[in-house]
Amino acid sequence: MADFLFLKILLFASMSAKLDDRDLLLKNAIAKRIKELRKSSGKKQNHFANENLDTDKQMLQRLESGRGASIYSIQKFCKSINLSLKDFFDSPIFE
Repeated sequence: MADFLFLKILLFASMSAKLDDRDLLLKNAIAKRIKELRKSSGKKQNHFANENLDTDKQMLQRLESGRGASIYSIQKFCKSINLSLKDFFDSPIFE
């Protein structure tokens, strides 16, 4: 039974690792939106990361380049600028 569960998890992980064209478009749109909102704050990456996200510049660079964005990191980003997730995704970028 444990072997079956392990194989099922392994299969799911390999399926979720591949992004199709729509997934890539969404990933890039999320990165673009994060960068757009950060720039509209008038802060450079270093200051925004330290002051708003309590993290380092490298983490923000990953988000703005489309790497490492989860729904949790997007929510943390949104909270830091007093924006709802709904408003984050309610942008022409996602049309």
